[in-house]
Amino acid sequence: MKAYYLIYLFLGLIFFGCAQNKEVDIQEKNIENNQIQYENKKSSTYNKSKPFYPMDETMDDIQNQINDLKTRVIEYESRINNVALDPNLLRMIKLPLINHEIELINGTIVQGSILQEDIDRIILKTQIGQIRIEKADIVSVKEIAPNSPILSFEVEPEQKIFDDKRVFSGTILNEGVRRADFARVVFYLWDENTNLISSDSAFINGSTIQYSSGIITDCALEPSESANYNVGVAISDTANVKYITKEIHFSIYE
Repeated sequence: MKAYYLIYLFLGLIFFGCAQNKEVDIQEKNIENNQIQYENKKSSTYNKSKPFYPMDETMDDIQNQINDLKTRVIEYESRINNVALDPNLLRMIKLPLINHEIELINGTIVQGSILQEDIDRIILKTQIGQIRIEKADIVSVKEIAPNSPILSFEVEPEQKIFDDKRVFSGTILNEGVRRADFARVVFYLWDENTNLISSDSAFINGSTIQYSSGIITDCALEPSESANYNVGVAISDTANVKYITKEIHFSIYE
């Protein structure tokens, strides 16, 4: 009887141990399945998210971005090198007068002003600086009108004498290669001891010009053009005028 009891107890322990092992296996499998599901969910969430920088780029996408960056760098460098100069600053730069034109044996024409000359060479001041030209390379040298207005009286002025003034009229001519701005004629009246009795001036009746500042004037004189003037100089009826002198004043703008 006792032997049967021990047998039953042994078999019960075996069945209980198998059941425990099966339950542990089931728990381990459940844990493993849960872990797999978690990893799949995590991976799915990561793939659906939108990262700050795309992760799935091809080599073509990267090459396009490199080309775009190159274009932007070239554009930036061009903006740096393209310096915008103020027109007012350019007008302040004093350009050298052009008094001579030199033709070289290769057909080149060089303009400027001769600063120095000897038997072998010429030193010429140009708008880009001083250059040395060997006389063996020169075909001809000729003088030209300077790069500025040259105003002169075309004829002697006409004079009208009144009791309280004298009126002078006539025309002036611009023989230069540049426009004269705000041109005016000045007359001086002197006595026999070269003492100044009176003087006055008047602007010419020239071309109408509007400058960049907005100022409009009609006293400009273009190259090769002439303009009339009329100047009245007030004097007393007792003044003894012996000498008359005259001048032409002008400015250069733009």
